[in-house]
Amino acid sequence: MTTDLKDTLAGLKVGDYVTATGVDTRGHAVTRTGTLLAPPKEVTATRNGARAKGVRVCVGAAGVAPSERSTWTTIYPDAGLVELAEESKEFAWTNSELRIIPGIRANNSDARIYFGGKGGKRSSEPHEPVILAGVTYTGEGKYEVYDADTGDVLLTCTLQSQIWWLPAPVGKEPQAVAPEDQEHNEHQEQGQDVTEYGKPVYHVETRKIVGYLRPDRFTPIEDVRAQDEPES
Repeated sequence: MTTDLKDTLAGLKVGDYVTATGVDTRGHAVTRTGTLLAPPKEVTATRNGARAKGVRVCVGAAGVAPSERSTWTTIYPDAGLVELAEESKEFAWTNSELRIIPGIRANNSDARIYFGGKGGKRSSEPHEPVILAGVTYTGEGKYEVYDADTGDVLLTCTLQSQIWWLPAPVGKEPQAVAPEDQEHNEHQEQGQDVTEYGKPVYHVETRKIVGYLRPDRFTPIEDVRAQDEPES
């Protein structure tokens, strides 16, 4: 690792908003802008048919697990960079795989988004009209993106399908259930100030809390529970 790259990485911390340029897991050139999800990690990867040492940084939407391979960007000493980026005060459109959306899991659906049509390398911008949409798992690895107002199916796809999406602002996620929601009461009884995490986001079907949404990040319910647990 070059001295310049070491110095740059030393100046970054998890949670910083960055732009990373390197290669993805297939060796293709990639540039990702988003939250640094985990500490940079030295790795050995295949490059031009040979094993080479580099640094992996995980960059994606806040709340996405760094284990998601779609966030991995490998930087080599003589190629690539990572640097702090200016985070927009407004939500920016993302052209990415469905799996990147906070709340989406392997076999369920927990998200509301603004849907801008199919994404991918050949799509340069969201399509019109932009629609408030929900995402539903239909089985056998398939998902439906549907119009939140009419229920009409807009797209049937997989976790690997690329779409244009924008997080639904606070107040546009699935409607909150009544205050007597059991899980919400549990947090109140424990003295947990749920407002520090943002507004609760509910599962479209079960109505259980799946996380909390602020303008700058989504916090999965698992992370909230982990913080509630007493230290051993």
